[in-house]
Amino acid sequence: MAELHIIGKISSAKDFKQQRLLCKWSFHAGNGWKVLNGYEEGQTQESCDLYTNEPIWDHPIDLHYTTQTLQNSPKLLLQIFCRDVHERILFTSYGVCNIPLSPGFHSIECHTWKPIGNWKDRLRDQFLGITLQLKSPSVLVNSLDRFELLTQSMGTVKIELHILARNFEKYGCHL
Repeated sequence: MAELHIIGKISSAKDFKQQRLLCKWSFHAGNGWKVLNGYEEGQTQESCDLYTNEPIWDHPIDLHYTTQTLQNSPKLLLQIFCRDVHERILFTSYGVCNIPLSPGFHSIECHTWKPIGNWKDRLRDQFLGITLQLKSPSVLVNSLDRFELLTQSMGTVKIELHILARNFEKYGCHL
């Protein structure tokens, strides 16, 4: 079996209007991928940096996969939330990035976005803080349907990963 070991961290966020942010994250891979060790999902702590407006999370990731195929390789789904002035935790944005399969260090900037809907939805978002959310965010990693969504760009999440690949060449996977 070929093995892929992902070690790293969800480092920080930048260019968000909100200051107090947290990130829920989850890895998604096809049926040909099996988790040997580690957690496929988690959540960072809430972070706030009033001076730079770039929250630092440094949240660790350590996940070990085994596979016999490159198809449906792992993707990372991010859901960003903020705490507003009324202490409510509100959804802010989604982000999806492919996990590199080549060994070595990778610094990834995952751009995030939120669905904006029609003019009524935008008013609710602007004045009440009620942002549209998908019923099943996992659809973002499995289909091309997301390209039909009307969205607004939000901030960027920095992810730093060390990738260890083993035995991919035995299965015809030359990285």
